[in-house]
Amino acid sequence: MNFYELHIVLSFLLLLSITLSSVLAGMDSCYDEQGNLNRCLPKFENTGFNRSVIVSNVCGIPPEDYCMQTGSTRSCHHCDAFDSKLNHNATYLTDFHADEEHTWWQSQSMFYGVQYPNSVNLTLHLGKAFEITYVRLKFYSSRPESFAIYKRTEENAPWQPYQYYSASCRKTYERDNKGFIRPGDNERTALCTDEFSDISPLAGGNVAFSTLEGRPSAYNFDQSPVLQDWVTATDILISLDRLNTFGDEFLKDAKVLRSYFYAISDFSVGGRCKCNGHASECVTNEEGRLMCACEHHTAGVDCERCAPFYQDRPWARATADSAHQCVKCNCSGLADECVFDVEQYRSTGSGGRCVGCRGNTAGPHCERCIENFYRSSPQQPCQNCICNVMGELCECDERGSVGVCSAEDGRCHCKTNVEGQSCNRCKPDSFNLQLENPGGCKKCFCFGHSIACSSSNQHTAVKITSDFLEDPDGWRGVLTGGQEHSLIWKEGEVYLLPEREENGFYKAPDKFLGNMLLSYGWTLSMSFTAELEELLPRSVTVVLEGSVISVAADLHSPQKPRRSLDKTAISTFTLRLTERDVQPSVSQYEFLQMLYNLTALHISNAGGQNYTSQLFMVTLESAVQVNDVVGHGPPAPWVEMCSCPTGFTGQFCELCAPGFTRETPNGGPFSSCVPCNCNQHGTCHPETGVCDCTDFTTGLYCERCQDGYYGNVWNGIPGACSPCPCPDRTTCSQVPDTGDVVCTNCPTGQRGVRCELCEDGFYGNPLGWGGEVRPCVRCECNGNVDPNAVGVCDHMTGRCLKCVRHTTGDHCEKCRAGYYGNALDDELRPAQKCKPCACNVAGTSGPLNDCHPDTGSCVCLSHVTGRDCGQCEVGYFNLQPSLGCEMCNCNPIGSSSSACRPVTGQCICRTGVEGMSCDSCRAGFFGFSSRGCRACNCDPMGSTSMQCHDNGTCSCRQGFVGYKCDKCEWNYYQNRLTHQCEECPVCYSLVRDQASKLKAKLQELETLLASYDCNRYSRQHHWRQPHRHQHNSLDNHIQKDQDEDFLPNALEDLLAIQDARKVFVRQFSQLETSAQTLQLQLRSITAALNCNLTDVVEEFEKNKTLNSEDECRELVDTLSAALNMQEQLQKMTNDLNSMVILSVIPKEPNKWNAAVNESKVLVKSHTDMAAHIEQIAEDAFQMSNRAYSQLIALLEDNSTESHIQDLKVKLEEMQQLKENLTLEVNETRVKNLSLQKHSSKIVALLKNINTSISELRRTDVNFTFTTEDTNITFISQTLNETNVATTQDPKLIQTEALMNITAELDITVQSTEHLVNKTTEEIHPLVDSAEKHLKTVQELKQLTSVAERFKVSAISSVVTGKEIEAEILSLQNDLEDIERDWPRLSTLNKEFLKKEKVLKEKILVDVKKKVKQGERMIKTAVENAMAANSTAKSTEESADVLAKAAKASFTQGKRTKQASAQLSSVLDVTLEQLTELEGQAAEKQEVMLVEEDMLSSESVMSNMETARSQLESFTEILSELLKNLDEKFALQNFDHILNATAARLHVLKAAVESPALTGKIQELHSAAHSQEKQLQSLEENLQEIREERNSLADIAQNLPKCPRSGN
Repeated sequence: MNFYELHIVLSFLLLLSITLSSVLAGMDSCYDEQGNLNRCLPKFENTGFNRSVIVSNVCGIPPEDYCMQTGSTRSCHHCDAFDSKLNHNATYLTDFHADEEHTWWQSQSMFYGVQYPNSVNLTLHLGKAFEITYVRLKFYSSRPESFAIYKRTEENAPWQPYQYYSASCRKTYERDNKGFIRPGDNERTALCTDEFSDISPLAGGNVAFSTLEGRPSAYNFDQSPVLQDWVTATDILISLDRLNTFGDEFLKDAKVLRSYFYAISDFSVGGRCKCNGHASECVTNEEGRLMCACEHHTAGVDCERCAPFYQDRPWARATADSAHQCVKCNCSGLADECVFDVEQYRSTGSGGRCVGCRGNTAGPHCERCIENFYRSSPQQPCQNCICNVMGELCECDERGSVGVCSAEDGRCHCKTNVEGQSCNRCKPDSFNLQLENPGGCKKCFCFGHSIACSSSNQHTAVKITSDFLEDPDGWRGVLTGGQEHSLIWKEGEVYLLPEREENGFYKAPDKFLGNMLLSYGWTLSMSFTAELEELLPRSVTVVLEGSVISVAADLHSPQKPRRSLDKTAISTFTLRLTERDVQPSVSQYEFLQMLYNLTALHISNAGGQNYTSQLFMVTLESAVQVNDVVGHGPPAPWVEMCSCPTGFTGQFCELCAPGFTRETPNGGPFSSCVPCNCNQHGTCHPETGVCDCTDFTTGLYCERCQDGYYGNVWNGIPGACSPCPCPDRTTCSQVPDTGDVVCTNCPTGQRGVRCELCEDGFYGNPLGWGGEVRPCVRCECNGNVDPNAVGVCDHMTGRCLKCVRHTTGDHCEKCRAGYYGNALDDELRPAQKCKPCACNVAGTSGPLNDCHPDTGSCVCLSHVTGRDCGQCEVGYFNLQPSLGCEMCNCNPIGSSSSACRPVTGQCICRTGVEGMSCDSCRAGFFGFSSRGCRACNCDPMGSTSMQCHDNGTCSCRQGFVGYKCDKCEWNYYQNRLTHQCEECPVCYSLVRDQASKLKAKLQELETLLASYDCNRYSRQHHWRQPHRHQHNSLDNHIQKDQDEDFLPNALEDLLAIQDARKVFVRQFSQLETSAQTLQLQLRSITAALNCNLTDVVEEFEKNKTLNSEDECRELVDTLSAALNMQEQLQKMTNDLNSMVILSVIPKEPNKWNAAVNESKVLVKSHTDMAAHIEQIAEDAFQMSNRAYSQLIALLEDNSTESHIQDLKVKLEEMQQLKENLTLEVNETRVKNLSLQKHSSKIVALLKNINTSISELRRTDVNFTFTTEDTNITFISQTLNETNVATTQDPKLIQTEALMNITAELDITVQSTEHLVNKTTEEIHPLVDSAEKHLKTVQELKQLTSVAERFKVSAISSVVTGKEIEAEILSLQNDLEDIERDWPRLSTLNKEFLKKEKVLKEKILVDVKKKVKQGERMIKTAVENAMAANSTAKSTEESADVLAKAAKASFTQGKRTKQASAQLSSVLDVTLEQLTELEGQAAEKQEVMLVEEDMLSSESVMSNMETARSQLESFTEILSELLKNLDEKFALQNFDHILNATAARLHVLKAAVESPALTGKIQELHSAAHSQEKQLQSLEENLQEIREERNSLADIAQNLPKCPRSGN
């Protein structure tokens, strides 16, 4: 595990210790030291240790080779699943893990197809539910690119995702990377992160998953069932989905594929055996399965339920505040079994309902005697009443009884919701005993929260009525599609005229809608009117709609239509608002839910298409609460007054009591009320449950301290939350074990227990401990540190400690020793920022890793160059360690460049030149010069050798002559056959000798004549003629047709130099003469002006200057200049005459050649350096100008004066730096110019000398003197004068002069080198200074950008200020207007106050009186409407029953209209039989009522048999009646008999189909079933008693007998 991973794991463990130490802290016992119950938890353990893991893949099946990734290399091994030493099976996943001895599980490699989408699964079966804290994996290979953790809470249940890890979350798992859960989100959501998906490290990487990290409710774990379920798991699955690779698997190399596989050395799961806080350990049962050793009277594998007979309150998980132990049922010792009753717990607070009460007791706690039993005190047993009721008078309350009392015991037959001896009281869950109620009493509704209620005395009866006397009263017409229509109204009635075939409905207004609970059980009556009785509707449909359900009722009018005052027929229909009279069938609770929010009331349009009838009146009976407006009217006993259980309040338990809220937020009155879970730190909203937290607490349940506070909110103490000792009052947490407070949300960049330290990557002293306060700022390491590393910089000083990529410095701003580059250039790749010096071993002077940090230039040896000192300078070669490079020594004449081959030193020679230094002509060449060597071109027939002499002449064979030996000598001729020159005959030699003598004399004569010729042209002519003859003599040519008439190069150069010297000497002599003439003229002029020049010559000789300051100063200066010029001319003439001109130029290089080469190199380098410095200075100057112009622009902006003032000082400093830089640059330029001038002088001198030498080599004898050759002319004159003056040997003189010039050149070169070195030393600090100034300019740019931003901010501020100013002006104008209008407003206010007083005293009082009168009138109308509605409803019911019975009889009666007379006697008999049947039915009903309380199965069966026989007799009589009706007899008084028959049939039907009778039969069935269960229970108890009796008998028999007294 590397340091970074260890840091992650430690952070994760710290989070768990803070978050869960109060939630998951283990305990030794479920009881504290005082014996009180508290929460207990099993020990925390590695639940996976030594448990078997099922894997879907393992290496070694078949045996295979695999290779381990170790960076750049791979080490290969062998895996065999059946070899104990070579296997890597799943047993190594959960064994004892030691870092010293690695064991691991390993999958097959990618060679066998292990890669996405093929997954490898590891399944850990825990055997029981555990609460998981973390899952940790330690990989022996690199961590996968994608893998997931799953869990399930039951065997064979579906897998649920726990956590995803992937570098491609969206692509692989369709999850966002590094998502998080906000408060209110589903906390059972699995997240995905790429935190552990890197291929590094290649081995030993850890993955630690915390189940509660990042879950908002982790701090409220006890109150979060979602998180309790989230941490619960019985099985853990690891799905390894995608391997991490380097991308080389695409090459399909077997060795590469075998190096990629999954390998895990440790698989651990931290958690506790889940026992819900009711057990301190888990044990193994007889079946070998793990289960909790439950305490707190709980039971189950996980202690998830209460033990038998401990059901008095619901089971709950133990918390830190309460053990929530299960409570024993209170059965008064009369029952051994109980069950939990939710409704009973809600209403009474005790949920244990006893089952099988003994001793003739009953009730939830066996607290009362069953009927017909009594006891005088609760401690006494229940005894049979044994009452003799014979002869006693039955006193049955007709409101709650049915029929008469039983003749046997005198008991009355009570209605469904009535009880008591005389059926005079409602059952405990009912109220309002009424005669007209079929059930006797109305069931308590109380929104389902209570079963105890009574009649309210705070309500009075009202009737909601629409009589349509003034308008439609809000009624509308509606069709099936919901389309509404207006009704046609006329006084007292409305009707709907439908547009289509359907009739439509009348839609009630809002006063009939809303909360209509107070109308339950009462009537809704509706009356229709028509002109004729026949046009009245016979049936009406009423539709009631609520928020959830919709019901309908088909009504029939049983009453005879009545007549109104205007003789109009009126038919009334009545609907009792109960669940029994509507369709579809709904329960009472559902019906009341609908009435609570009645959204629509529709009455069918009975008039139909022809609007034969109109809606006349609608009345709904209801009640309202008595108040000052309504007053007391008829009581409304059907309105309940509920006795609410704990947590509920209100008349109907429709509200939550203070301290309670809805179980379902905003669930309305039907939702239960539960205690506010605000931890005693505030109250909650009764509907939403949102806590109004106090004591600095917050959260949905005040379950945590506010941000900036800490403490234990669970104890409910007001001062539980204390301020956090953290900066800016940020959040903190208290460690439960130690009580230490740790800041958990330090400001950005801070950390530590008190945020006293800077976060990793920041530095400073945020709290000023040990020094001044310095806020934490991010360490500036210029991106040259590992972002994943820890401790990259000093948290106090900010100095970077872990610079990477070969950087160093306090801010990793430069390359470390041995590397070079720009560590601050973010545009470069990290590997290119700092590169190794890599200095050449041979050319480096000093350490090999010592180079310039910016350029990388190494410290080179002498004459070695290149960044890495790997090559010689131009003009040098042969790089050798510790020695450097040798000089090329190239001959400047024979080589075309001063450079040579860097290894061999071979110079680059001119044409025809050879040698290492290019100092000699090649074989067959001659004339070594700056133009190279010329080819000899010797004739092969006439030459003895192809190599010619230095002068270009070839060595001829005998008989051959000429430079190239290509002609025959005198007295020789060419033999065309042999191509040889053969000697002429002897006669020809005599002539030759004589010609030679004449030639010699002629030359002597020419010389003599030339010495007497003063004419320049003659002298030149005669000077050249001897040379021409001399050349001819040397060449031995006398033939006029001789082709080659020029001299070799060396000779031509020698003659040219001599000729030039003579010309220079001659010119210098002329100048000297002119100077003497000028002196004479000046002397004569001074004499004429009486100037004393006696001492001028002496003074000039002494001081070489004239110091006289009299009036003849100018003449004296002129004369002094003339004398100086004459002296210089004389010196130059002497030097020229003393110059020794060598006839042969030396070929080998000398010091002068080397000096020339070095000076050229130095001049070039200095020129380049000067140009570079000048360019840098120019750039700096331009940049300064731009910065200056920008600052000037800023200074002109008045809105930024405050910011410009701060920049003025910096600007002045920058200007001063710019001036200093300009001065330094100017000085550098001056020095550079002087150096350039000096170098140019040397170059010009060398150029002139080279030019002179070249000129001397020319063959043209015509020498032209030009002004450009002033220097050469000057030298030539000097040489000529010197030659005239001296009598020494000319060659010696020339040699000495050339040596002097060479010495002077050496001195000049040395001084130049010294000057260059000095200049270089002076330039270096200037360059450094220029670089510093460039940095300053960069800072200036930054300041300029800051100033620009300030400028923009200032401008925006000015604009805002102007806007505010405009608003202020507008407001001021408004205030001025108000001030002007104030007197008028005051007057108006007084008038209004007077009017208000009048309104209050008179008009409002009248209005209140009229309102009260209207209310009294409305109250009376409502009462009348309710009474009419009740009457109409009863009439409607009677009409409905009669209509149904008459319809069936009328069909049969039509067939017998003609035989009424013959059937008279038969009908009398029938009437008698019907009377008997009525009596029998009444008796049967009385018998059934009497037998209600008899619970024996035999009596029930006999009663049912009797009822069946009676029904059969009814059927026979009816059949006989129908048979008689079918006969053809005359029928008298048909209508009267038919009506009587219908009435009798109705009575029969009511007797047979009575709901009470049906309910009684059902109750008898249930009672019989219950009695059977009780008999079965008694039989079981008797069997247990028998077994115990037998056991006791066995024990008594086996007891040892007492010894007798006599023994």
